[in-house]
Amino acid sequence: MNLKHHWSEICMPSRFHTNDKSIIVDNYDNALGIIKQKLYDGDYFTSTDSSINITYNRTIHRYQVFPSKDISTSIDENPRSKESFNTIRLLDIPTSSDDFDRYIESQIALNKLNANLSEADKIEQESELKKKLIDSIVYLQPLTKNEKECAYFEYDNGNSKIATMCVNTLKQKYESNLNHESMSLEEIQHLLLEQDIPIEIAKELAVIILREFFGHIYDM
Repeated sequence: MNLKHHWSEICMPSRFHTNDKSIIVDNYDNALGIIKQKLYDGDYFTSTDSSINITYNRTIHRYQVFPSKDISTSIDENPRSKESFNTIRLLDIPTSSDDFDRYIESQIALNKLNANLSEADKIEQESELKKKLIDSIVYLQPLTKNEKECAYFEYDNGNSKIATMCVNTLKQKYESNLNHESMSLEEIQHLLLEQDIPIEIAKELAVIILREFFGHIYDM
């Protein structure tokens, strides 16, 4: 395991904390930033099946970043674990020495062959090239789940506490209003934000809740 901790040198986003396994953040962009910094610093596992991951946890309504020794473990399909049941994987980047380190090293070596630089310039360029390579690796990775799928995950077929609360609020306003005016999309988003749902997921979840609510009304 190759772990180098330089967190004091990193400007981290506001509102995050670490535990034994993960860093928890408010939004996906911050999670990507943390993954990049971990890869810059070599703060990841390098064994054969290792990876670094971003997940979404609907229990705490937050994104999580953590290294894993086993890329084959399915986070969102293990009903035996309550934590796994409430978590879906959004991104995983293989970090084994063969998959990650060797690729970076080969690209840097290729660059050396094509550049006529002093030793000092080579060291500086290697550092910059490594960062550029890591940036491209991170941003070219396909998402396994997007914000809409996270919203459906939060909705849980209408069974989640947040979905139930929003639907009950919609129903009360709809039934108490003689013109049967419902809440606006923005009002539902505000309700969700009050429940600490990340804004990008709240936008999608509000659409789902409003559509499902009126679908039931019209079916009555």
